[in-house]
Amino acid sequence: MLLATLAGPSLATHLLFALACAVFLGDLGATLVTVLYQRSWYARFIRPKLPEGYSPRCAIIVPCKGATGSLKSNLESFFSLDYPDYEVLFVAESDRDAAMPVIEEVIQGRSNGKALAAGLSTACAQKNYNLLAGIAAAHQAEVYVFADSDVRPGPAWLRELILPLGSGKISVVSGFRWLHAKKGTFGEWMHAYANIFIYVTFSCAFFVGGVGLWGGSMAIRRRDFENLNVAAKWSRAVVDDLSLSQVIHKKRLKGVLVPSCMAHSDELFRNVNDAVRWFERQIMFLRVYFKPIWFFAALPIVLSGAVLMCLLPIAIVGHFQARGFFGSGGGAALLFYCGELLTVSFYPLMGPMPKFYRFLAFQPILRALQVISYIRTYTTNTITWAGVRYRLKFFGDVSKVERTSHP
Repeated sequence: MLLATLAGPSLATHLLFALACAVFLGDLGATLVTVLYQRSWYARFIRPKLPEGYSPRCAIIVPCKGATGSLKSNLESFFSLDYPDYEVLFVAESDRDAAMPVIEEVIQGRSNGKALAAGLSTACAQKNYNLLAGIAAAHQAEVYVFADSDVRPGPAWLRELILPLGSGKISVVSGFRWLHAKKGTFGEWMHAYANIFIYVTFSCAFFVGGVGLWGGSMAIRRRDFENLNVAAKWSRAVVDDLSLSQVIHKKRLKGVLVPSCMAHSDELFRNVNDAVRWFERQIMFLRVYFKPIWFFAALPIVLSGAVLMCLLPIAIVGHFQARGFFGSGGGAALLFYCGELLTVSFYPLMGPMPKFYRFLAFQPILRALQVISYIRTYTTNTITWAGVRYRLKFFGDVSKVERTSHP
């Protein structure tokens, strides 16, 4: 009786209700899979099969740009790792970068730390250019590890990250990050929500045998990096992680996401527009390197969410007219909104979420901004990242690098 009421009286409302059910079950299912994978599946079914004691020499390459209040503590955390043999190469685009004085202070007295200036990129993302400069200086490394400067890895991070590479079946490994929205501002929650959305997507991809890498915490054996000719790919690509994901996917190689390598960060966007543009950039990377997923998978999800979000105000208006609330699709709208709140109520099981009540209150608006970020990727063929504008060719190669200012 309740379902019949919620589904409404017409074929149109039945179809809308079925769409709401599909979106609700899809969102909830993906979130529960992520929680299961993070809290149990990897530890019980994947890690026990990995060879213990794999500890090759590693080079951790950390591209840096600018200096934030937490940069020093972030960089220092890379020298507190429980691992026998590794070096850390911090790479900025020039000696005049604001990060350089901090890097020099951090590596002082540490024989396994090095500061590098890559120069300015002309045909790829500056981050890629920095990574390639780090690789050129990592002469003795057997494993390349890539990390962002805005995260603080824990002591076991490196050991856990490279452990799966001891298995010849796994070619690349990824961790992820958790953003701590300590102030609970709208901009912070938008950034955190989009980050969790990507984490859930990547977790599900790995769970079903796919691949989705996050460049802030990933590793690959040197011989695989060279055999796959990743350097050539990066030398013309606009991003490091999804371009490498594309290479791994095309070669039908296997990767794994290591939940215990969740790196933590307090550096979130406070401004809503910055958070929206950040998520827009992530979707642009998807559009560039995984066009079928961007169009055939992401588009239906976005359109479904947009339709269901608009249903509630329409149904409220319909309540005062002859067709009524449920006759206007109100049942589908209620299922969608309640389903979204139920889904995100599982997010704290993945990581700490201070002031979670604000997140619940903002959630419908956050989902709407997600839709806006996706739609905007249809209107441009450029990506602006850290003050540099990259004009792209159809398959993701950079055709032009435009700088508004020099370091």
